[in-house]
Amino acid sequence: MNTFDIGFEEIVSYLSRSGWQRSLVGPFAEVWHPADDEDASILVPKKPDAPDFPKTLHILTGELAKKEDRTPDEIRLEISRQFIDVTDLRAEDEQISDGTIPLLAGIGLFNSAHRLMVSAAAATLHRQGYYGSSMPRAAHKHARRMRLGQTRPGSYIIPVISNARFGELVDNRFDEPRIEARADDSYFERRMLTTLSGALEVLAEMTMVRDRAPTKDEMLGAVDEGVSSELCAAVLDVIGKGGVGVFDVTFNWAPTSPPPAATAGKIMFMGEAAELIHQVESELKEADAPAERILYGVIRRLSLKRNDTTGHVSMETVLDGKTRVVSFELPLDVYQRAARYHGERRPVVVRGILDATPGKRATMQVSAFDADRSVATFEDIE
Repeated sequence: MNTFDIGFEEIVSYLSRSGWQRSLVGPFAEVWHPADDEDASILVPKKPDAPDFPKTLHILTGELAKKEDRTPDEIRLEISRQFIDVTDLRAEDEQISDGTIPLLAGIGLFNSAHRLMVSAAAATLHRQGYYGSSMPRAAHKHARRMRLGQTRPGSYIIPVISNARFGELVDNRFDEPRIEARADDSYFERRMLTTLSGALEVLAEMTMVRDRAPTKDEMLGAVDEGVSSELCAAVLDVIGKGGVGVFDVTFNWAPTSPPPAATAGKIMFMGEAAELIHQVESELKEADAPAERILYGVIRRLSLKRNDTTGHVSMETVLDGKTRVVSFELPLDVYQRAARYHGERRPVVVRGILDATPGKRATMQVSAFDADRSVATFEDIE
């Protein structure tokens, strides 16, 4: 990160969340003070392209560092992260020191960053054990949105940066909840990282016990959580080909939005797990399992007739950039949850076999249904 990643909005967000308040407002700068100390103040520059912006920012972070008893670099980094999610990929090994890494290990780490994001994007669209030549083009497109930050000390860390500025997903101007297509697209990177976190956690748990290989059923079940042969290959780029002793992935969620529910903050892989992960990679590459589509949306309508064993649900989602209604049946216990989410106007996610033939009513044979836990508000977690 550097000072050019910080603008007026990032500074204001950080100060507001740290208990500061505005004192004076001007066209080029503002004065802020702590809520409990009106005599202390700092100058907040408003124009990042102004010649004195870096200097004023340097003074501001220095003053905040003194007040919070932290370093200016720590303050600057936290300010810069207000509207971005940062995923830290860290390699640790005896051969990594003084901010340098063996060439082969470094290549593996950078390759892993790309392959992790592509496999996560693919699993956010489709669940498959092996993509191969059927890797969705959209997976590469979405992965290209991500950016790499500068490497940092701490063994050897590569930060992957993604957008965390989200639009209003549900349009509440109508009697029935409606989805905002543009806002839905703004959540894709967050959904990617949610998928990645869950998939890596499952893979780590499966390969944690060194003297027992995961069963075939466990491997196939892991596909439901986003694990794929390509995801395994991405981890093996570091602890396999790269020969690194420890590889971990840490998710730093933007403070301006709540973190996805039930996600691990940090997942670790030891070099000793490489053989088991390679077994999972090979098994999934050969597995013959149907690909399932993932859809995100809001429930438009529900219907349940007396004595029926399933309830009918119509969900509005986004397919190929356009809104479309998809219909499916849910067993009664799951239907009750769907009815609650509908009343809350809460976004949902479904997984299953989709039939979206043009000119026909889109339907899905659903194998999994839940709230979209990658999308939340602070009110949801209070």
